[in-house]
Amino acid sequence: MDKNTLIGITLCIAIFIGFSIWNRPSEEQLAMQKHYRDSIAQVQQRQKEAEYLQSRLRDSIDRATATVGDLESDSAKLAQYTAQFGKFAPAATGSSRDIVLSNNNMIVTLSTKGAMIKSVQLKGYKTNSGDSLFVMKRDAQNEINLDFFAGNNAISTKNLFFTYTGSDYESATSDTPGKAVFRAMVDENSWLEFAYSLANDSYILDYNITFHNLNNVVNQNSSFIDLTWNQFLPVLERGNSWEYNNSGICYKYQGDDVEEVGLTGDHAAERLAGSTDWIAYKGQFFSSILISKSTFPNAQIEVQKSSSHDNLKYTASRIALPSNAVVDSMAFYFGPNKFKILKEIQLAEGDDLDLEDIVPLGWSIIGVCNRYLIIPLFNWLGSFISSYGLIILLMTLTVKLVLLPLTYKSYKSTAAMRVLKPQVEELNKKFPKQEDAMKKQQATMELYRKAGVSPMGGCLPMLLQMPVLIALFRFFPASIELRQQSFLWSDDLSAYDSILDFGFNIPFYGDHISLFALLMAGAMLLQTKISGQMDSGQQMPGMKLMMYMMPVMMLLWFNDYSSGLTYYYFLSNIIAILQIVFIRNNMDEAAILAKLNAKVAKNSGKKKSGFLARLEEAQRKQMQMLEEQNKKKGGKRR
Repeated sequence: MDKNTLIGITLCIAIFIGFSIWNRPSEEQLAMQKHYRDSIAQVQQRQKEAEYLQSRLRDSIDRATATVGDLESDSAKLAQYTAQFGKFAPAATGSSRDIVLSNNNMIVTLSTKGAMIKSVQLKGYKTNSGDSLFVMKRDAQNEINLDFFAGNNAISTKNLFFTYTGSDYESATSDTPGKAVFRAMVDENSWLEFAYSLANDSYILDYNITFHNLNNVVNQNSSFIDLTWNQFLPVLERGNSWEYNNSGICYKYQGDDVEEVGLTGDHAAERLAGSTDWIAYKGQFFSSILISKSTFPNAQIEVQKSSSHDNLKYTASRIALPSNAVVDSMAFYFGPNKFKILKEIQLAEGDDLDLEDIVPLGWSIIGVCNRYLIIPLFNWLGSFISSYGLIILLMTLTVKLVLLPLTYKSYKSTAAMRVLKPQVEELNKKFPKQEDAMKKQQATMELYRKAGVSPMGGCLPMLLQMPVLIALFRFFPASIELRQQSFLWSDDLSAYDSILDFGFNIPFYGDHISLFALLMAGAMLLQTKISGQMDSGQQMPGMKLMMYMMPVMMLLWFNDYSSGLTYYYFLSNIIAILQIVFIRNNMDEAAILAKLNAKVAKNSGKKKSGFLARLEEAQRKQMQMLEEQNKKKGGKRR
């Protein structure tokens, strides 16, 4: 850098410094500028404060406007609820809350909305698919509702919100039942109360309805208050067709027998115009039963097929309750169709509810056999044997042993008819003409009389066995003890035992092969063959064909039945075959024939009994009339 450049830069810096000093503001000017800046800041701060105050004011105005709107809306809703629910308007709003009552047998879920039962789960039982078993499932159409008039307002309790002050989960103990009390408030001194109580080790849920200080609210000029009870019957078992035909409604008039409605068919309805003790929504093995501690004056019941795959049928009842009763005491039974449990249920001392009659054991002598012979034997064997397959085997042996005298007598009578067959054929040859049919019949009956045998002698012992056989036919499919009990290849003795599923349905047979049913049909065919029924020359060709067809018909019929039942029939036929072989091998037919011939010779000179003489006289007169008619026809032809 040269000398001239350095002098120039120095002069420029000096001029810039001097100009800055010359133009620097005075103290007064600096004070005025500071005052100006402070004034602007104050204005901006005041503007922000004003905007904040305006915002607060607008919020206050908005809140005040909203409050006025809410008050107007609440006022409109209150007027609407009052118009719809009358005195029960305070119970028209609220929130739904689940309350659970539990004991060792079941879990009952209730709701504060309607104070109704939402679901009932039974402990210790599973569905056929292994899921928890609900005898009553959560469903919008399942409801227990009270309908009545309060002033001019029709009240349905399903639309009311009930107050509840207890715990959400109440578990029964051996000393204290689980309780839940719901109230639909009218005012602090008046309410409608639904109270539920569940004792330990019980399937009974006590259900009481109380009208507290509602005499001036609930209309007293109406004869009845209606209880609506609607419920689906869920699919719980294998083989829906059998379960479907054993599900419906049962009821019992006071002092009368148990009646059934809708167990078969897709729809049935009935009006119960009389005092009814209870109404049951019955499934194959589980039921829901509403029991009155007095009686229901009348009811309308209906059963309808369900369109859902999860349900069998839809059951509905509209039950009249006396409106002049302050408290309506009832109870629900949710549980198994077990004969012993149902028989022991009493809501009061001396009750004879006959709830056990919903178990389909048969009527008259069939029911007597089941009640006093089959069930006691079954329960006794079950008290010390855990395998139900073995119990059925021992029951079959016992029944066959008890009926052995009748079986022996039947076979002996059949053997007598067989050894007399040659003599009967000789009589057929003696009277070959059609017009001698009456003489041939008289001669045959005379032979039987002298021999002391009867063509019905083999049938009568079989008829005496029929009540026991039919009782067992009713018992096994109705026995819940066999439910989900496995034996050999069958995993459920209460349902069919499938060894092969087709995946399609064969008409009159089904979509599977039941091995026990197949074995039963085979054993029946073998028994028929061995017993000689097919070989009898006296059998008509059509009858022979029927004997061949019977096992096939039984196979088609029993393919969907309880494997416990088909297993029993298989055992029964096998034992019958062994009995026939044993009796035949130990029965000397030659000796029987000698005895019969001796009787014929001995009775040849005896006077006929009065009955037989009258029978022969009636036959003689009938034969004479036929001969006269034939003569008249012959004369007309000439």
